[in-house]
Order: sequence, then C-alpha cells, then structure tokens
Amino acid sequence: MTRKNRANIFLIMIAVVAISLIFQYAGDFLFVEPQSLIDSGEKPVQPLQKSWAQPVKYNHLSRTINGLKQEINILEVNLQNEHVHIKPVLSFDKIFGFEKLSKIVERKGAYAAVNSGIFYKFGRPSGMLVIDGELISNSTGKYPVFTVLDREAVLAQINTVLWIEYSGKRLKISNINAPGNLGDIVLYTPAYGTKNRAGTENITAAIENGIVTDISKYSGSASLPQNGMLLTFYLLPGQSSNNIPIRKGDKVKFSYDSEFSQIIQAYECGSWIVKDGEVVIGDKDEWVGVMTNRDPRTVIGLKDKHRVVLLTVDGRQPGYSAGFTGKELGQFLLGLGIKNAAMLDGGSSTEMIIKNQIINKPSYKGLERPLGGAMIVQTEY
Repeated sequence: MTRKNRANIFLIMIAVVAISLIFQYAGDFLFVEPQSLIDSGEKPVQPLQKSWAQPVKYNHLSRTINGLKQEINILEVNLQNEHVHIKPVLSFDKIFGFEKLSKIVERKGAYAAVNSGIFYKFGRPSGMLVIDGELISNSTGKYPVFTVLDREAVLAQINTVLWIEYSGKRLKISNINAPGNLGDIVLYTPAYGTKNRAGTENITAAIENGIVTDISKYSGSASLPQNGMLLTFYLLPGQSSNNIPIRKGDKVKFSYDSEFSQIIQAYECGSWIVKDGEVVIGDKDEWVGVMTNRDPRTVIGLKDKHRVVLLTVDGRQPGYSAGFTGKELGQFLLGLGIKNAAMLDGGSSTEMIIKNQIINKPSYKGLERPLGGAMIVQTEY
C-alpha cells in the first residue's frame, strides 16, 4: 500500500468518526421532524439555530389549504435541555404599557419571541401571570394557563386563593395588582407601578422588607414604598380602620394556593383550541372574537410535557396568506402532533421574531403593533 493510499484511508476514518459523533450529540435537534409537515411535497426552510446542538427548531410552511394560501411559522422548544427557557414577559417589565416585540426581544436578549395573549386597557394582563416564580396577576379560573413547572410544561385551568400571612394568622385577599371594588382587599407590588391607582376611599398599609411601616386612610391613590408593597382595603360605606386586622409593625408575607406547586412561569391564554387531542374551539372567543373568520393567529401548544410549540399563521392578506378559522387551526395543530393548545392574541398583533428578525408578515402593512407583553425563548448558547 502506498503512502498516499494510507493517508487517504486515515482521512476517511477520521471523517467517519467525526460524523458519528455529530449525529450522536445533535440527536433529534439537528433536523425538522418529517411528521410535522402535514402536507407532503413542501421543502422546509433550514432551522435557525445558533449552534447545531441547540434544542430549538424552526420551520416555515407555505401551504394551500381549503383552496387558500397560508404562510405558517412553527417554533418548537424542548424543555428537557437545561440551556433553553421559555417565559412570559411584560412590556417594560410593568403591568401597564405597550412595547414593540422587537424592542422586548432586544431588551431581554431573547433568541425568539411571539406576541402573548390578551390585555385589558393600558396593558394589564387578563389573567394569571407568573414570572420567575413571582405571581404578578391572578388567575380567572376560566381559561387555560400555560405553566412551566420544573422544566415541564402544562396547559390547564388554574384556580388560586391569595393570602396575607401575619402574626401567625392568614388573611384571605381578593386580588393582586388589579383595580379594587368596594369591600376588596388588594395587594400591589412594584410591577403595578408607583401607585395603587385607587379611585375610591381606602385604607392602605405600606409594607417594606416584610414589615408594615404605615397604615393610613386615603381618598384616592397611595404611593408604593421603595422595595415594598401596598395592601389596600377598599372600604365599604361606614367601615373604619378599626376593622383592619393588621397593625403597624406586623410581619407579613404574601402566599397563594393553587392546584400546582412550584410554578416557575405561567401565562393565562385565550380559549382552548385543542384539548386532550380533540378540537374544542367554538365559533366565538371572548377575547379574540369570531372564530369563523380567517384571521392571523398566534398559538401556544404542547406535543408533550417537554415540547412546546409557538405558532403563527399570517392572514388578511389575499394572495399571500388568508389566515385560519378556529376549526381549521385546530385541525392543523392536530396534524402537527399537538395534543393541547390555546389561543394567544391574533389579528395585527400576530408576530414572530427569531434572532432579531421578524419572521412573519404582520397584517397591518407589515408593521409591528405595540404589545402588552410577549412569550420569549431564551438560550444560554
């Protein structure tokens, strides 16, 4: 055997070993799963990844469904890898306000993001919100909540009971970071802003470092102490401060009970689309509106407890992408192997960004709409 032949054989052996190691390490994350393409014959774009080992897969599909063109973006996140995280965020990290998705992504250093769900006036979340273990907004118990529990994802309706613990006792409170009605007891944290925005007579306790430092009567708003909270009692007619159970100097702690423990991230969505492998979306959604129209849609769904799918479909753009009805959306999700899914906001809010690039085409002239918050994907690569 000549020296040249021996050298060639040696190079071939090195190449075979290298390729074997790549396949062993990259595993499933190197390729888009064939079964995720429910219409055959379409070539997916290459996954956008910072490295070939990153467990985030992106796929763009151009489809003709029921005679109409559809442009669909699918981002799949595998929570089994400890270097990837998915979480909700608020615009400017506050209850109130609106921010473009591109600005949120830039500010958070996110790898990817979609618009999140529904918001009340001025950007207040419509339901449960937990960020990094902190309850920001309470659940309604009416809609599915996307929840991350110790790197496992769940979509479920959640009920919570809120408490203030003081002097060995527990005081049930009405809400957190929300407007109060007569007779309510509401806790306000810095996420709500600098004031409790109370519009009626109230007695408010200022809490700093877990200690009640002041209890005063107000005809309107009270200011949040620095690094503290406010506990506001919205007075009923004739009620006085003598009816307030806590006292200045009390040590207090906020807690809540729910069906789930150790919630790390949570976001209350719109209606169920798919539940336990069946299409359950109706013809109307309280937040999103009429579901028999073809509109842009944003969805969060689960293939299993580790694989989370964020999906957008563009709409209201004849000749480019029509958008889905609710039932069309549900059937499409089943074809992707998604067993549970819920609505996020849609219409002109529908948007997906990956690596600082707007991947879809927003329905209002391709322009971003200011949002109350987002669902972001962060990586440690």
